[in-house]
Amino acid sequence: MAISEKVKEILKSDSRLNVYSTSSKDGTPNIAVIGSTTLLEDGTLIIALGDNRTYANLKENPCAVCLVKIEGTKGLQMEGCRLNLKVKSVLDGGEVYDNFIAKLRKKIGSAADILKHVVIFEIAKARPVVDMGQGI
Repeated sequence: MAISEKVKEILKSDSRLNVYSTSSKDGTPNIAVIGSTTLLEDGTLIIALGDNRTYANLKENPCAVCLVKIEGTKGLQMEGCRLNLKVKSVLDGGEVYDNFIAKLRKKIGSAADILKHVVIFEIAKARPVVDMGQGI
């Protein structure tokens, strides 16, 4: 899916909160805040994960939803987007993995030690946080 300039702007904001929802194959839900969310030039999203519930769920069910909220906005004025995602690939090594983890290590230091997997998502659909038919 081609993403709009508005969605690109939201995903590049420094004041955003990224909340991911996943579920296991039996439907058990999970929700997680993931700070590593990065939009790649090709329009895909990339994140880094440890061996956690989000990763376990994505291995069983490749679909996820991400709510991206711009901090400081609320109510009907809330800015951000909702993204329907599908796993394109999971990397546990290689150049893309190494470069992404190194970039994160510069930001978060040794906290990056828990990050074992890099997940690349295709964006299937984008909607506003408060969707009243206005599109995004």
